[in-house]
Amino acid sequence: MKHLRLTFLAGMAMIIMASLACSLLSTPSTTPLPTEAPMQPSETATLISVQTEAPVTPTLVTVDLSGPPMEVGSLFPYVDGSILVAVPGGPFTMGHGGSDNPVHTVTLSDFWIYQAKVTNQQYALCVNAGKCKAPNTIDDFGYLDVAHANDPVTGVNWDQASSYCSFVHGVLPTEAQWEKTARGPDGNLYPWGDHAPTCDYLNFNNCVGKTTDVTKYPQGQSYYHALDMEGNAFEWVADWYSALYYKNAPPQDPLGPDSGQQRSIRSAGYKSNADETPSSTRRFDLPVSHRRDLGFRCVVVDPTYFAPLCQTIGTTDGGNSDCPKVGIGLTPNCQAGIVTVTFTDDHSPDPNATVNGVGSCKPIVVSPGVFPQVYECSSGTTATIVSKCSYTASAPVKCADHYTLNKSTGMCEWNGSASLGTQCLPGYAYDSAKQCCSAPSGNTGNYPICPTGQTLGYVSGNPVCVPNSQAQTQPSHSELVQVQDPSTCTGGGNQTNSCPAGQTYVCTPNPDCKRYTAPAVCPLPQICGCQ
Repeated sequence: MKHLRLTFLAGMAMIIMASLACSLLSTPSTTPLPTEAPMQPSETATLISVQTEAPVTPTLVTVDLSGPPMEVGSLFPYVDGSILVAVPGGPFTMGHGGSDNPVHTVTLSDFWIYQAKVTNQQYALCVNAGKCKAPNTIDDFGYLDVAHANDPVTGVNWDQASSYCSFVHGVLPTEAQWEKTARGPDGNLYPWGDHAPTCDYLNFNNCVGKTTDVTKYPQGQSYYHALDMEGNAFEWVADWYSALYYKNAPPQDPLGPDSGQQRSIRSAGYKSNADETPSSTRRFDLPVSHRRDLGFRCVVVDPTYFAPLCQTIGTTDGGNSDCPKVGIGLTPNCQAGIVTVTFTDDHSPDPNATVNGVGSCKPIVVSPGVFPQVYECSSGTTATIVSKCSYTASAPVKCADHYTLNKSTGMCEWNGSASLGTQCLPGYAYDSAKQCCSAPSGNTGNYPICPTGQTLGYVSGNPVCVPNSQAQTQPSHSELVQVQDPSTCTGGGNQTNSCPAGQTYVCTPNPDCKRYTAPAVCPLPQICGCQ
């Protein structure tokens, strides 16, 4: 591969170095859970034990005007916060000896591939830019939850995965590229070598029972230092699937069949058992399929394609998180045909707290950021209060090389002392004078980018990237406001109908009274009680 043009993506280097250090030193703690049925493989192959050379210790170069070298152990920070790993060209052993994956030698050209699967926070960047469709949130329950920001995005079909890779000027890996990244040049059974998988090396066999941070298992990294190549979530790849393709595939850079009905899938999921984790195992599914244990990663041809950001979010090594407790109280008045809605926040005044769903309600006691806030609603709605966790940093917020901290905004600003390409992500505009990309309205906070392994947090109200292990689900609470028709009331007065989660209202003493799910109103003069 030709020398890369100039320097690395300066805006993310220091941040990602901190993130990488944390991820490589972490040790997972898991609890075994019952095994569930995994995705059906195309065919089980006979395992072959192959010895291989130990991986080279990776280095993330901070400044190199000639670009990062295409060699084993070379890492490169990319525009969406990911890290690319270099996979030098050359031959490797592919296949196992099964009917659809015979052992053969394949030669590939140089390529760069994502060190980890694409995460929820990275995919949200593409959705916010209008270039990707949101994942199925039944499959991906943690999407947009900061506590799951570094879980692999799931609930996406093949087209959605391919669209994201196009968004970052990349493509889905071919089966050959994926397998070489996972197995190394000599055909390891697994990314980490030939010894049997355990819960210290990957998220499988319901050790956890759900997806986890893609940096959680550094011991399971491959020869090329790729993480999460097995377990956690299966991965879409570029190829159409054909059981006979390997028998007639070209020996140089095979791309898969020209057409087909099923797309190939690699890796394994958090439910997969040990027999399903060898890295040569082939799977397939309809390209329109999506599931809660199926994600993807991308391949990039030119890491220096994008210009740096004019503003980035700084990083902190961590500290103490402080999350407000928020709530909503409902007090129906059937005779008046209203429901009094009271928003509470134990961190009042809280400038980060916002209330929604009461635009048509009458404000009674309302002052921005001050709680309690009280509204009277005369029509049904869903009331919501949302706030943010804040962090007390254990050290000052840091900026990457070539960036300077603006203390008034808390943002890191590009100083123009280095340069990359001239392209920007959709939603950003290239500033030719500063040689960097600006977010809409000049506010990178609208499109926050934190490196893999770190998550968006707030210090003194300003955005900052914090270690993922310290991420907290942002405080929020919603209540359905139901207003009863006064003509149906049989008595007078107010009723308070807030029950703890999981409890329901029972109206007494009428023996024919029904049980209601909160919130509900009993016909007066019956009495509401939580059970």
